[in-house]
Amino acid sequence: MPWLNALQPALFAELSPELAAERNIKHGGWMVISTPRGEIEARTMVTRRMRPLHVDDQVVHQIGLPFHWGFQGKSKGSITNDLTHMVLEPNVSIEEAKAFTCNIRPGRLP
Repeated sequence: MPWLNALQPALFAELSPELAAERNIKHGGWMVISTPRGEIEARTMVTRRMRPLHVDDQVVHQIGLPFHWGFQGKSKGSITNDLTHMVLEPNVSIEEAKAFTCNIRPGRLP
């Protein structure tokens, strides 16, 4: 849908101001997200909507990602599903992974 390209021209990741400061990631810049399965890059959206969690006297950060992006079409970019293990919903066989651990760093993939 070409009109949506203006709203989301690239894959993005939402993260809290606290996590952005801790990792030296700037709003609107690029970041690399990695798991044992792969690495992707995304634009950053630093927002108060993503809040650090306090669990057993530890701070746990979370980031938000659209459930996938695309490798073809008018807006191309990294695919979030490249980070997760293969878990398919049993009725229609679409990707089912909702949460996973990852590492983030500022910058872009080589």
